Amino acid sequence: MKKRILFVDDEPLVLQGLQRLLRPLRSEWDMEFVPSGEAALLTMQKQPADVIVSDMRMPGMNGAELLAEVMKRHPTTVRLILSGYADKDLILKCVGSTHQYLSKPCDPEALKATITRASSLEGALHNERLKSLVGQLSRLPSIPSLYMEIVEKASRPDTSLEEIGAVMGRDIGMTAQILKLANSAFFGLRRQLSSPESAVAYIGLDTIKALILSIHAFSQFKDADAGSLNMEALWSHSLQVAGLAKQLAKFQGADSRAAEEAFTAGMLHDIGKLVLAINLPKEVDDVWRLMQSDGVAFFQAEQLVFGANHADVGGYLIGLWGLPVPVVEAVALHHHPSRATSAEFTPLTSVHVANTLEAQRSKTPGGAAEKLDDEYLNRLGLAARLPEWKKTLYPE
Repeated sequence: MKKRILFVDDEPLVLQGLQRLLRPLRSEWDMEFVPSGEAALLTMQKQPADVIVSDMRMPGMNGAELLAEVMKRHPTTVRLILSGYADKDLILKCVGSTHQYLSKPCDPEALKATITRASSLEGALHNERLKSLVGQLSRLPSIPSLYMEIVEKASRPDTSLEEIGAVMGRDIGMTAQILKLANSAFFGLRRQLSSPESAVAYIGLDTIKALILSIHAFSQFKDADAGSLNMEALWSHSLQVAGLAKQLAKFQGADSRAAEEAFTAGMLHDIGKLVLAINLPKEVDDVWRLMQSDGVAFFQAEQLVFGANHADVGGYLIGLWGLPVPVVEAVALHHHPSRATSAEFTPLTSVHVANTLEAQRSKTPGGAAEKLDDEYLNRLGLAARLPEWKKTLYPE
């Protein structure tokens, strides 16, 4: 079935340009182009879209208002903003209703790739209840404005680390948490870091971005009722898995990018647990009871209760955020890596191994039931390396 994509822009020439640009995709997408937010809502009332792509600055109803309304009426629709640079402040205020942002004017290939990828995520979570839940971002971690600004800065070739550090330094609370973490034994640095600039220089920009995403996600719900979920323990486990996954990637000879993607995926691999606990704490309590009574792993109990698990939800969410494909894959499949098509060592391999070994070693609830995917490791020709990995990650 074709994906239905709705484009909204008050400029007729822009809509005409989009129609010309995307004409080759008519066999794949069912596209409609409308000139206002009001017209978009009327169109979606007749037939909801899988993806809506809206301009920001429009008379009457602007893009932020439109997507907020779409979020209420059609929570499973993927919502994208196509924005001019002048709209930056408004964009940062509407993070909660928007899945992803594209700069205007947009590179044609980037536009096609983003829409293709976003629309393909629609089928990634088959449980309609959870898919609807993921679509309603009011109770989900949103992308922090600080992250968006740093990504924007980092995309410019003339931006220095000092400039990125200065952006980070404007968020005093986030800076304090990152410096506290950076100066802990976890990173093992030999010198004390005292500024955001030094943190970016010594830890690395990708690691900083991963920490910002994870810290923000957890801090958004620090006072919320998460039922039986221990947020501090979940944060600690995520941080530990991130470090182990990065270490394992480096040991396997992965390049720096793949190692950082392993760290990011490790930090976010259990974000789906947070999502479910905040939105459905009673059902998550049922998951805990089932896990303890039947001796199954946590994700297996989730599957029985929800028809999906936290990895499905987490992968879907960060896919909508627009994180790199290897990170999304590692989060979504860290309990079922055999579902991946790659026959090479990837961030998924790192996170699957690190998470399983850490769950078993730390004796987390359900950890004893966590098992390495032997089929997957054999397919990669890596099963024999397990003793060496354990010795590397957990030296005596």
